[in-house]
Amino acid sequence: MKFKKVLLASLLAASGLAGQSAYAAVNWSGTADYTAAPGAENDEGAVVGPFDTYDMSPGVVLLKNTGGTNYSGVYQSYVTNHELASISVYAPKLNNTYELTMVANFTETVTPQTGGASTISVIGGTFDLYFDTTVDRNFGSDMGFTDGASILSGTILGGDGAAVSAGGMIFGVTDITVQITNYNTAVFEPDTIAGGDGIFTLRLGSPVDASLLGSVTKVNGNTVNAGDFLFAADGNLVLSAVPEAETYAMMLAGLGLVGFMARRRARMVV
Repeated sequence: MKFKKVLLASLLAASGLAGQSAYAAVNWSGTADYTAAPGAENDEGAVVGPFDTYDMSPGVVLLKNTGGTNYSGVYQSYVTNHELASISVYAPKLNNTYELTMVANFTETVTPQTGGASTISVIGGTFDLYFDTTVDRNFGSDMGFTDGASILSGTILGGDGAAVSAGGMIFGVTDITVQITNYNTAVFEPDTIAGGDGIFTLRLGSPVDASLLGSVTKVNGNTVNAGDFLFAADGNLVLSAVPEAETYAMMLAGLGLVGFMARRRARMVV
């Protein structure tokens, strides 16, 4: 994940736009008991965790132009690992007796810059993480990604990224911020998940993705048409927690100090 952040910063600098995620919160660290998920068959193994990140398999992003620099997009992939502080967490039954798939819909603008670069601004969207006892996802047939139970969902608040085009290929990185609006409290512990931050790399035209993208004609029911962009996407979702009481107290104290200093300066000016 650190590599992707460095890469994002480099691409943003190269495209003339420096920025970072607006979301700055403490990572959520907890466990997931998938035997408590809807439809579970009690063969999902032991409780997974503690973890703070869902690491995704290379998935697919379909972008359709909706006019000018505006695009609508859909993404789907599946979880390969749980991680804690970038270290893999033991989950032997994942993709064996159960799977976790993710689907997102979003809108964004892609603004061309000089030198074959573009800046990306994600406007918003929604996403769901699904639990399924049948490991049946298939990119080529566009099936098996939404046939389970949603155990975590939310809204995409926004994001920034950049892309470069060279040698017939496009490579980019996008950093998104999400708000968790619903999750299964029987699965996740503690019940303090609030949001998250995701970094996704995007590739188009790379030979290494030919086997993944070659048979894709639809993404979540959306047909790939001439003029659309079909990317291979690799990324993760780092969950964040509701600030604890001590954090709120520090924030309030800080605001109080700012207010005091402002009033003091006002009296000195007068």
